Amino acid sequence: MMNRGLNFLCLWMIVGVASAVTPNAAPPPAQNASPPAPLSAAAAKAMADDSSGLRKGTVESVSMSAGTFNVYGQRLTFDARRVRVFNRDGKASSIYNLKSGANVRFSMDSADPAGRRVAVIYID
Repeated sequence: MMNRGLNFLCLWMIVGVASAVTPNAAPPPAQNASPPAPLSAAAAKAMADDSSGLRKGTVESVSMSAGTFNVYGQRLTFDARRVRVFNRDGKASSIYNLKSGANVRFSMDSADPAGRRVAVIYID
């Protein structure tokens, strides 16, 4: 009688452990499944991760009066009163140190709806 109760207890524990490790994941995709449809350009842009946000390039031209500079043929804008500029040592600098031919890293201002205004510039 005692042996039967012990066997029942062991079976009950094994069933409990086995049910705890039963996988509940989705089945793997079928072997002949077609690839997912490509995303539209708007959807891809909306889903893009731009967490670091740093871009880099060489300044081709600068116009302090217009508040613009060109990198890779792209005209970018800056607000001379709001843009933060840092030199190679990581110390705060002035936008007036930005010259043609300078290697820069920069991030875009997320508050700009057009996405063309620069918020931070690192001059190397």
